[in-house]
Amino acid sequence: MKSVNTIEFESFTREAGPAVFSAADALDHWRTQDDSAWHSFRERLLDNLHTNEWSGSRPPEIVAGIVEMARHTLAASTCTLFLTNGHGHRVFHDTRGESDLRQIVQTRIDTLNGPAAWVVTHRSPLALNTTSDWAMLDAAGDGRLERPTARILCVPLMAGARVLGALELTRRGVDGPFTERDVDSARVMGATAGIAIENARLRQSVEESYRNTIRALASAIDAKDPYTCGHSQSVAQYSLICGLVLNLDADMMRTLETAALLHDIGKIGIDDAILRKPRKLTPAEHAVVKDHPVIGAAIVHNIGSMDEVVSYILHHHESYDGSGYPHGLKGDDIPLGARIICVADSFDSMTTDRPYRRGMTINEAMTELMRCRGTQFCPVALDAFAVGFTRYYDDLPRQPRVLEQPDRIAVPAC
Repeated sequence: MKSVNTIEFESFTREAGPAVFSAADALDHWRTQDDSAWHSFRERLLDNLHTNEWSGSRPPEIVAGIVEMARHTLAASTCTLFLTNGHGHRVFHDTRGESDLRQIVQTRIDTLNGPAAWVVTHRSPLALNTTSDWAMLDAAGDGRLERPTARILCVPLMAGARVLGALELTRRGVDGPFTERDVDSARVMGATAGIAIENARLRQSVEESYRNTIRALASAIDAKDPYTCGHSQSVAQYSLICGLVLNLDADMMRTLETAALLHDIGKIGIDDAILRKPRKLTPAEHAVVKDHPVIGAAIVHNIGSMDEVVSYILHHHESYDGSGYPHGLKGDDIPLGARIICVADSFDSMTTDRPYRRGMTINEAMTELMRCRGTQFCPVALDAFAVGFTRYYDDLPRQPRVLEQPDRIAVPAC
C-alpha cells in the first residue's frame, strides 16, 4: 500500500481563475452560492458515517426499537412501519437475514395501499383475521389484489391530530387471531410511537437550527477580514474528512464540526486594524493575535454541553512537539480534535491569498505540511487529512477567495 507521504497531489493543483471580491460581495457570494453545496457535502459525509438519525442509509434507532417492541409484545411474525414524509413513504420491514437473524430492510414507495392505506385514511385500527374481514375491506374499495394467508393488524401512527404513517403486524395463519385486546395494545403503541417519532424529528430540526446558528456566527467572524471569507467553513470541511478517515463516532464528529466552525471566534476580541493589516505583523501584533484561542474559549465556555468544543478551540494552535500556544502542550496531551483542526486550519491558511503574499498551490501546501509532520503537526491527524483530502477532493465545495485587489502589496510568501 502506498504511504500517505508518497501520495501524488499534482492532480489536485487546479488553480481558480482570478476574481475581485469586496468583503460584502465575498460574504454574499459564499452565503448564496455555496450554502447548498456545504449542506449537501455535510449530509453525504454523515450518511457515510451513518450518524444522521434520518439518513437513507439505515433505519433510525427509534424506528428499530418500535418495530422490535411491537413484534415481541403482540407475538407477531413480522412487523412493518410506514412513515409518510411528504415525498412518498418510507417502509421499514422486519425480516430474517441469512443467519436467521432479525434485520430491518428499508425501502421507499410512492403510495400506500391495502390495510396501511385504509388506517391512514380512516385514522382507525384494522384487524384482518378472516376472509370475511378481507371481504369487508374489498367492499370499501380499499383491498389489495392478493390477499395474504397471514392475519394482519394495522394501526395508525398518531402525533396529536396528525397521522405520520402506519404500523402493520402479521401472524401466520396457523397462529391465533388478533384479539380486541391486541387491537387496544397496538392502538396505544401507535400513539406512543407517533409521538416518539415526532419528537425525534423536532429534535433534529432544533439541532439543524443550532448548526445554522453556529455557521452564521462563523461567517460573521470571517467577515471581519475579506481574505478569510469562508475560512471557518473550509476548516470544518477539512476537519470532517479527517474524522471520517479516523472513524470518529457521531458525537465526536459533531463536536469537531462545531469547534472547527468556531475555532477563530476569539478574533472578535482582536483589533480590526491588526486583523486587516495589509502587511506582515510585528512581533507585538502577532502576540496579540495569539490571544485569540484563549479569548475564544472564554466566549464559548459558558455555553452548556460544549466542554470539548472549548478544549478544541483553546488548543488548536498547540504544536505536536510542544512549541505551540497557549499552553505548550505536547503530543497526545493535545486533544485529538484540536490536532485535527490545527492541520485543517494551517492548510486552508497556506492555500489562501493574503494581502502580503499569494497562497500556496495545493502541492506546495501538502509538501509544507509533510515537512512539519511530527513537529508542528500530529502524524495521525496529518496522515488522515492527506488520505481524506485525496479521497474527497472532488466533493469539497469551493469557497470564494479574494484573489486580487488593486492595493495589495506584493511580498513573497514566507
